[in-house]
This record gives sequence, structure tokens and C-alpha cells, in this order.
Amino acid sequence: MIKNEEIKSLYNSIISKSYFGDYEFNRWFKTQSRRTDFFMTHSAIKLHLKGINFKRCLELGPGPGTWTRLLFRQNPEAFFDLVDISIEMKRQFELEMRGGKNIQYFVKDIMDFEPEDKYDLFFSARAVEYLSDKKSFFNKLHGCMNVGGRGILITKNPRFGFRKKKKIPKQHTGQIYHKDLRKILSETGFSEIMVYPVIIRIPILNRLGPLSSEKLFKAIYTRKIQDNLMLKLFESYLVTFLRK
Repeated sequence: MIKNEEIKSLYNSIISKSYFGDYEFNRWFKTQSRRTDFFMTHSAIKLHLKGINFKRCLELGPGPGTWTRLLFRQNPEAFFDLVDISIEMKRQFELEMRGGKNIQYFVKDIMDFEPEDKYDLFFSARAVEYLSDKKSFFNKLHGCMNVGGRGILITKNPRFGFRKKKKIPKQHTGQIYHKDLRKILSETGFSEIMVYPVIIRIPILNRLGPLSSEKLFKAIYTRKIQDNLMLKLFESYLVTFLRK
């Protein structure tokens, strides 16, 4: 399992080398397939943000602020604490959003972060799989949230795909099965834990074009995930939960 410090070094390095100093465009908009991934992720987050009222929000792994914009539009008057381990990600954020008086961006390991107050909303997209000690993190998060606070996170599905996987890059070895994540959330004091699909990919058809995946996504993204063959189609999933 990769350590948090190694993730910091990895992302500080790849921003310039692999993403050519423009992380958001190259990650989400460079190809039609990536644009479809963005559409599915954007749609899923918007759906589950509906009806959530909050005054303080904690976002883990905001990167350049791709999804922070959705949180901000939900309540521009709220206070936002953004925590990312990579200084290069903060630089990308400053290029894209330039911050605001109610937005603070902390370059820290989340386990070393000490908030000034408690939160009504926690959000994270594709960062939880990089945490080396997930249970300790969720214990910490439980103490950082107000009673009745809501959580939304997106993470990768280790059971995605029908082919036998080749050697997995070290940074991706922390992917967690949704039932194991549910168990950790429940054991650390969260309730009302629901799991939904996010990015969907259909083998063979997806190579010909992502529209088939988008069509299936629109039909099922409001439904909770079941443990059946369709689980293999979900590249990532979304979890909602309540701080009881």
C-alpha cells in the first residue's frame, strides 16, 4: 500500500510531466472518453448535492477545483476548507479559481490537518483510495463533522472490468470494495450509507464510442449498486452518508 507521502511526491511530479502543467484539461477534457467521464461524474455529484444545506464544507483532494465549483455554487456564502497533499495541485487551483475570502486551501496530509471548526458537509472525489489508513481517516472525519452533517465521496471500484488485471500501479493498490468501505463507515459512526454508480464503461462498445456508456449511465445512475454482474461495468462509485 502506497504511503500518503509517496502520493504527494507522485502528484507533484506528474502535473508537469504527464499533464504538461494543465491538469484539469488533460485529465477530463482531452478525449471524448474523458469528456464522457466528466459528464457522468458531474451529473452524479449534482444529483446527490440536491437538498443539502451547509455552512462549512471540508473537501479532501480538491486538486485544481474541478468539483469545488459545484460545491461553491450550491452555497457561495459557505466556508470551504480544501485539503490536498500536493503543492502542484494548489498551484493548478490558483490558476483555475484564484480562491476567495471564504475558501482556504491547505497543502497538508489530511491526518495532520486540524480544523478550526466542525463541518456540515464532507466531499471527496477520487482521493480516498490514496489514503494508507482509511479507518483512522474516517475516525478523524467523524470527529470533524457536526451531528447531522452529510458526506459524499467518489472512489474507484476494484472489481471493475472483466479481464484479469495486470500488475496494478502502486498508487492504485488502495482501491476499496464498496462493502468494505460501508463497513468502515458504519464502524466509525456513520449511518444512512448509500452506494451509487458513477463512471460506467461497457467493454468493446466503449472502444467504439462512449455514447453507449453514457446512455446506460442516464438510465441507472439514480439506483443503488447491487452485487451482480453490472458491478463490473462501474469504474467508480459514489457513497453518501450521515454523521449521526
